[in-house]
Amino acid sequence: MNMDENINYEYISGINPVCSLIKVNAGNRKIYQIIINEKSKKDPRIKDILKEAGKGNIDIREFESARFSKLYSDNLHNQGICARVSPYNYCSLERYLEKEASGRSRLVILDGVTDVGNLGSIIRNCSAFDFKGIIIPKRRSAAINERINRISAGALEEVKIFRVVNIVRTIKELKNRRFWIYGATLDINSNTKYIDEVDFTLPMALVLGSEDRGISRLVGASCDIMVSIKLGGRMQSLNVSVAGGIILYKIQEQIERRK
Repeated sequence: MNMDENINYEYISGINPVCSLIKVNAGNRKIYQIIINEKSKKDPRIKDILKEAGKGNIDIREFESARFSKLYSDNLHNQGICARVSPYNYCSLERYLEKEASGRSRLVILDGVTDVGNLGSIIRNCSAFDFKGIIIPKRRSAAINERINRISAGALEEVKIFRVVNIVRTIKELKNRRFWIYGATLDINSNTKYIDEVDFTLPMALVLGSEDRGISRLVGASCDIMVSIKLGGRMQSLNVSVAGGIILYKIQEQIERRK
């Protein structure tokens, strides 16, 4: 294909992920090629993608079915379309706060989430419940890669990922910009509220802690309100991505109710 072998390519496969890449591209990737299986080109969704790609003068390649299947057999859910792209670019939190944030902004902060499965699922949750970005630390965090993209089912191309040096300092900066900071915890005490008791105020950021230790002490002390999910069964803990999904849903439900 006359592509430079020294370039660090990644592949995004599947109709929804490639569509999100073309229309949103939150990671500001360079799109080198869109490759389709000739048998899939009549799919109206792929036609729409190719139309958008044509507007951006993106190189489009059409392979006969056997060749496509051989080259992209590792992408089991490719649905007849793949994109060859540059790696995801972390977004600038400073630029976001200066240019894009508003009084309706919703962010998630991850304090030490190192499991790629959880990170991918949280990204998908954020896309589903209209949270625009996720803040992760440079240390003690899973890094963005192709596996996370697959787990997120393309949501990575719709959600901004900000990587910062220090979570506590970042929370302070958000507070200076009038963000309310909510921390998720399973430790129930006099300072913890169940999510049904909380009137979530925008702009806001929800802090989710690591899989094993939760939110660190300093980060927890920086939160305005600690929130928890009321559990009624014998199992008294939840996977961080599951807990996050429940809380994001309750926040979205509350916002919709206000409308």
